[in-house]
Amino acid sequence: AIVGVTYFLTATSNGVQLDISKAGAQLPDLLRTVIGIAAAVGALGLPVAVAVSLLLHRRPRQLLDAAVALILGLVMSYGIAWVVQTYGSAQLLVALTGQSSRNDRLALDAVVVGITAFVTVARTVGQTRFGPFAVVALAAVAAAPVVSLSSSVATIGISLLLGWAIGLLMRYLVGTPTTRPSGWEVASTMDAAGFPLTILKASRETARGRSYRATTVSGHRMRVKVLDRDREGAGLLSSAWRKLRLREDTSNSSGFSMRSALEHAALLSYAAQAGGTPTPRLELVSAVGPDSALLAYEHVEGRTLAEVGPDEITDLDLQNAFRTVRELHHDNLAHRSLSAEQLFRDPQGKVWLAGIDHGVIAASDTQMRIDLAELICTLGLLAGADRTIAAGIVVMGPDLLARALPAMQLVAMSSATRRNMRGQKKLLVALRDGLAASTPLGELETLEFRRIRPRTLFTLVAGLIAGYLLIGQLTTYNVLSLFGTARWSWVAVAALLSFLSFVGAALSLSGFVPERLSHIRTFAAQLAAGFATLVSPPTVGAVAVNVRYLQKSGLHPALASASVGVSQVFAFFLHITLLFGFGLAAGRQQEFKIEAPAWALWSLLILVVLAAASFAFGPVRRIVSERAKPILTEVGPRLLTLAQRPWKIIEGMGGILLLNGAFCLCMVASVHAFGGGGNFAAIAIVYLAGSTLGQASPTPGGIGAVEAVYIAGLTAAGIDAGVALSATFLFRLLTFYLPTIPGYLCFNWLQRVGSL
Repeated sequence: AIVGVTYFLTATSNGVQLDISKAGAQLPDLLRTVIGIAAAVGALGLPVAVAVSLLLHRRPRQLLDAAVALILGLVMSYGIAWVVQTYGSAQLLVALTGQSSRNDRLALDAVVVGITAFVTVARTVGQTRFGPFAVVALAAVAAAPVVSLSSSVATIGISLLLGWAIGLLMRYLVGTPTTRPSGWEVASTMDAAGFPLTILKASRETARGRSYRATTVSGHRMRVKVLDRDREGAGLLSSAWRKLRLREDTSNSSGFSMRSALEHAALLSYAAQAGGTPTPRLELVSAVGPDSALLAYEHVEGRTLAEVGPDEITDLDLQNAFRTVRELHHDNLAHRSLSAEQLFRDPQGKVWLAGIDHGVIAASDTQMRIDLAELICTLGLLAGADRTIAAGIVVMGPDLLARALPAMQLVAMSSATRRNMRGQKKLLVALRDGLAASTPLGELETLEFRRIRPRTLFTLVAGLIAGYLLIGQLTTYNVLSLFGTARWSWVAVAALLSFLSFVGAALSLSGFVPERLSHIRTFAAQLAAGFATLVSPPTVGAVAVNVRYLQKSGLHPALASASVGVSQVFAFFLHITLLFGFGLAAGRQQEFKIEAPAWALWSLLILVVLAAASFAFGPVRRIVSERAKPILTEVGPRLLTLAQRPWKIIEGMGGILLLNGAFCLCMVASVHAFGGGGNFAAIAIVYLAGSTLGQASPTPGGIGAVEAVYIAGLTAAGIDAGVALSATFLFRLLTFYLPTIPGYLCFNWLQRVGSL
């Protein structure tokens, strides 16, 4: 992928490399010196330190494999670099090295390749002792050539990946010596601790090691968990992603090293035992050689609720499950993984916790709420919503059970529960409705677990990329000099039209709401929607703000959504009508003709035919029906209500026309502000088409995509490229960027007065 991008997008990759080179050249000399020293120490000290560690742990075979991988990486890197230098094309040389000369730079960094292959075979990065040192050393070795301008970013990226590939290939071909203790070593450790065994049988693999069933000489049965050092870091990436997405109260702190996991599991078990929570007693914690440890629990007869199944679950079982979790929470402990596999019923009917390895001590109120919500979801899967809520009320009481309602969000629950609840949206809704209906509490506070959503992160990254590209466009022309020659009377007209567009947006909303709204707050909500668009894709932020504003204004959520839906439907059809009308008007002008190529017309015709033919298939009709039915169910009755008040429809449609007309005239004024011409219909088409395409852009406010369409459209309309760029920048400044300042103030004001 890196080779392809750098080869086919040479100008872009060279521009990125130039920016990085300039940034590296501006670094303080002291920092560049520190990076160079760190790289030298890492290149020499890291292999030596790892070699000593492997010898001390009696792993000469792994050291030999790592050394072979290091040598193989050096040989392959020099060989590949020689082939590229000798036979590679000039474009390939420029792509990989940034230079067309065949003697100045190598296409690969042999040191980076060799050290990456070495640490991959030695498995250094995942170790507690050398992991951070290896990461810092490797980063310094990779960064030093870029900072010193001796290698390109593409060269270092390819070198890292090649070294990693060589190391993985070496591990695959020759194998990796295991650090896991054998069954005999586990049994010997148990025997030395006073638990001589007659049976030790492996039962299953876990994320941290293995689980055994054991029987002592006296017939005492035990469950043994072995934690292996080569499983350190399991779940690190997924946990890091959850910590990034979710707030701290939703995560546990069990750690990822073997020692921290061991101590955490032991601490939770001892705390649960001291509090009297029904959980198997921890009888032994011991090291097994230098790289493993074990935890031995008493064995309690019984079957998990997942094994019992829905048909055998009684109301008493549900109540006992709630009692067990209530006792756990009484001691300020949270389990954090209350799936059906973690709850089991003994022959006497008592419900136990299978373990509490990933729980939380001194749990917060939020963590215990999530626990309770997860238990309700787990029991709901087994016994249904009604029986679960009824059992919870018997044990917890309505007030205590209601605390779980704000936490009924799958995103905060364990992966097992999220997996089990997948496709159970109706059950989740039934559980929420049951909690809300059976509790005497009023409006509960909301719990926001998400710190950042995947869509938000994506739009943020897309926005940064779009901003980078937009800055590149702006630097192509001398925008400042053009602004110095701007006609400020036209700029004032454009600013006034931008203000009128928000008036039109307010009318387009209030016109489709029969209920009375505050004109000032409705106008402020449109400015707040403009601010929301800055951090969300187009339309998404505006719709969310308007729906929330109508709800806070006293409308039922269904009516609020229906009103905004009606407004969006009318806006869509009027927008398309205006686009078609201005297209006909502009098409009659000689200086601006729209002539679609034949292949585009045939492609459009084929797509229309395929779309129509797809309705012959039942699944397609079912999907369209499922998507369209809720919209028609909400929008249809709202339209009938509005039909009885035609002046409201006129107000709404007038607002939409004012909104689009103000934007079109604002773009015309922006063009005239820089001495541009062009006919009104052509410029109006540019705005209407650009805003339509911008709705499909994933970037916040359509940044990047909208500007590109506007510039290309104005240029196609016969306007000078420099004027088109300046007019686009002025238009976006007045209609998108500057309104976010009062939009932010209105957003906070509406929240403060309870209207948002």
